[in-house]
Amino acid sequence: MNFRKSFLVLIRGNCALFVDTLNIAFDIEVKGFKQRSVDSPNNEIVIKGPHEAFVENIRTNTSLIRRIVNNENLVIENLEVGKITKTKCAVCYMQDITNTDLVNEVKYRLNNLEIDALLSSGELEQLIADSNFLGIPQTLSTERPDKATKFLLNGRVIVLVNGTPHAIIMPAILIDFLTSPEDSNLRVNFANFLRGLRFLAAFITLLLPGLYVAITSFHQEILPTSLLHSILASRENVPFPVIVEILLMEISFELIREAGLRVPSPIGPTIGIVGALVLGQAAVSAGIVSPILIILVAITGIASFAIPDFSFGFHLRYFRFLFVLLGFMAGFLGISLGFFVYLSILCSLTSFGVSFTTPYAPSTNSKGNAYLLQPIWKREYRPTFMGSKRTKEQDKYAMKWKYHSNQNARR
Repeated sequence: MNFRKSFLVLIRGNCALFVDTLNIAFDIEVKGFKQRSVDSPNNEIVIKGPHEAFVENIRTNTSLIRRIVNNENLVIENLEVGKITKTKCAVCYMQDITNTDLVNEVKYRLNNLEIDALLSSGELEQLIADSNFLGIPQTLSTERPDKATKFLLNGRVIVLVNGTPHAIIMPAILIDFLTSPEDSNLRVNFANFLRGLRFLAAFITLLLPGLYVAITSFHQEILPTSLLHSILASRENVPFPVIVEILLMEISFELIREAGLRVPSPIGPTIGIVGALVLGQAAVSAGIVSPILIILVAITGIASFAIPDFSFGFHLRYFRFLFVLLGFMAGFLGISLGFFVYLSILCSLTSFGVSFTTPYAPSTNSKGNAYLLQPIWKREYRPTFMGSKRTKEQDKYAMKWKYHSNQNARR
C-alpha cells in the first residue's frame, strides 16, 4: 500500500500500520458497525430451499457464497466504482469453469465507469448492461445466495455491490427470467408444469388485454354467439368505448399495486382489498365498466405476479399497453405485426456476447439446458452457449448406487 492509499484507509476507518525499514504500509480492518443479520429473503419466497438472503455488507455476502462453494477455484476480485463513494464491488467466478473472455468483459466494463457515485446494484445494472430501447433486462438480480451460486457453477459471473442486498448475475437470457431456483428442488414433472404455467402467465400478461380489444373491436365473429351476446349485454350501459374502458381499469390496477407497495405494511393488504373489491364492484354497479373486463384485468394482474423476476414482469406489464393500442388500431393484424417486431428485437439482443433468445434463436444444441428440465440424473452438461471451460457437470451415470446394483444383478 502506497502513501496515497493510506489516506483512503484512514478515511474508511481502518488502521494503517507502518513498519520501520519497510517502504510499504499494511491495511488492517479494525472498524466495527451495526449491520443487519442474515434473514429470509423478502422478495423471493422460499418453498423448499435455504432460508438465507444477502445483506448490505459485502463481506457477509461473499462469505455466504464461499460457504456454499467450498472450492479453491472460487475467485472473488474486489473493485472500486465511483470517484467519490469508491463503492466496493466483488466479481465472483469459478476459475476452472467460467469463460475467461466473459470475466474480462465484466471487469472491463466495471473498470471503465467514469461516475462520481454508485449507490446500489440497480444503478450498476443499468451502467454495465447492453442498452436497448425496449428496456428488456439483460442481467438477473437476486437476493438468494443459492440462486446466485447455481448460476456461478454454470459458468456465469456474479457481481456484489457493497450496501445492496442483491447480486447481479450475468449474462442472462430470456428463459432465465421465467425460471425459479425452486425448480431444481422439485421433481421434474412438477417443475416443468410450473414452468409451463409461467410461460402462459407471461403470454397472458403481455397479450390478453390487447387480444380482448382486438376481438371486441374487429373480430366478433370468432366468438361463440352466446358469449358474444353476454359481452354485448354487459357493455350495453357502459358509456365509454372499449379502449377507454380497458385503459381506465389497467391504469387503476397499476395505481392500486403501486399504492400497496408504498403504504405501511399493515395497511398494504387493506388497500388491495378495497381497490379490488369495493372499487371494482362500485365501477360495475355504476355502469362505468363491464363485469367481464373486471375479470380480464384480474386475470392479467394475477398472471403478472406469477413472473419470478420483478424486472421482467415490469417489462411485460409496461408493454401490454402498447399491444392494447395496436389491437385497437388494427385488430389481430396490429398485434401480430407488433409481436413479430417484438420477437425480432428479442432475437437481436445480446447479453455479454450471448444471444438473449439462445438456445432457440439461434438454434443450438443445448444438451438438456433448455426451458423444460430433464431428470436430474440426465443433466450431464453445462449450458453450451456459455463456452465454459468444463462442459461436463456430472458423470453419465450419476447415481452410481443404481448403476452398480444393475451391474451386480447382471453378473
